[in-house]
Amino acid sequence: MRNLILGILVAAIAILGFFAYQSSQRGNALQTQLTAKDGAMAALEAEKATLAERVTALQGQTDAAAQAAADATAALEGEAGALSEKIAALEAEKAGFTDQVAALEGEKAAMADALAALEAEKATLTEQVAALQAQIDEMAAAASAVPAPAEAAPAEPAPDATVTNP
Repeated sequence: MRNLILGILVAAIAILGFFAYQSSQRGNALQTQLTAKDGAMAALEAEKATLAERVTALQGQTDAAAQAAADATAALEGEAGALSEKIAALEAEKAGFTDQVAALEGEKAAMADALAALEAEKATLTEQVAALQAQIDEMAAAASAVPAPAEAAPAEPAPDATVTNP
């Protein structure tokens, strides 16, 4: 019986030793897995930190770009307002020029009418000059046809032939 108990104890110890060995092997494998997972976790944490830095840098660039876009938009809006004012001023100036052109057109028409009247008056005066020249020519011909008196009284001066505008 002692041998039997001793055999049972040795068998129990062998079984316990085997289970302890297996547990130790399993623990070592789990420890190796845990170390590998800790390394992977550290690598992921480092990558997370790098990505967080990139996100921060990109956020800064995004904020700077948004501010630049806002500044450019404000500048364009200001320039558009100035151009609108300039357009309004130019349109007012154009309206003034249009009125001035209309006034000049009226003056041109009045001057054309005055020129036509002056041309008509010129034609009338030219006819009068021609008529008067014809009279002068007739008088000169008649005067040359009359014999000159011998030792006559001094000649009277010819009447003044002035042309007047009726």
